[in-house]
Amino acid sequence: MDQLRDESLDLLVDLARPTSHDAVLDYATGAGMAGFTVAPDVATVEAVDEQPDLLEEGERLATELGLVNVAFALVDLYALPYKDGAFSLIVCHDALHLLPEPVAALVEMQRVLSAGGRIVILDAVVDEVTDRAFNEVARLREPAHRRHLRADELEAVVARAGLAVRRRGALRRTVDLDYWLQAAAVPPAKAELIRGRFKALPVDVQAGMDVAFADRLVSFSYDVVGLRLERA
Repeated sequence: MDQLRDESLDLLVDLARPTSHDAVLDYATGAGMAGFTVAPDVATVEAVDEQPDLLEEGERLATELGLVNVAFALVDLYALPYKDGAFSLIVCHDALHLLPEPVAALVEMQRVLSAGGRIVILDAVVDEVTDRAFNEVARLREPAHRRHLRADELEAVVARAGLAVRRRGALRRTVDLDYWLQAAAVPPAKAELIRGRFKALPVDVQAGMDVAFADRLVSFSYDVVGLRLERA
């Protein structure tokens, strides 16, 4: 599974501190990577999403990896089919920027969180310089993208949901543009459009995103913030 990982998953584990007693909810799981990462150390993982094609891919990968304690479910993310307090650990990795109502999502996560449980969210964040440009290319890459928030905006969303930040973590992630586009199955014509957008970025934005060009290769960087949350 190492080839499927990115370094933000190590940050997730550090913040979550999973134990063998944990019943885990992997919220807006995508293809299941956050759940797969904690699965060897916990009792059960329920990986949920609203996209059937991603859940099918997650089930295939779980079988391939032999993770028998991971189950997948198609759900309404704002009305989860679980009783109050069903999970001791909830993880939401690289998904909050896709949700039209992040406050409502966190409120629903809190409903199914057990007393003394914790929620760990990780997502890319922007600053005043990179906000508009990074969100524009992210939306081109993935039409479902809503918005990467600034770090202070992310914490404001958490507070509005009635949650408190108990621990913070951060890292700077550098990615190859081709890999970033392939991971989202971006078609060739749109990939060329996005490549052109990177070349046309203002100098201050290129500096803020550490954009580097080498022949046809392009790399860039962005910040990832992780928050461990508990009831306020």
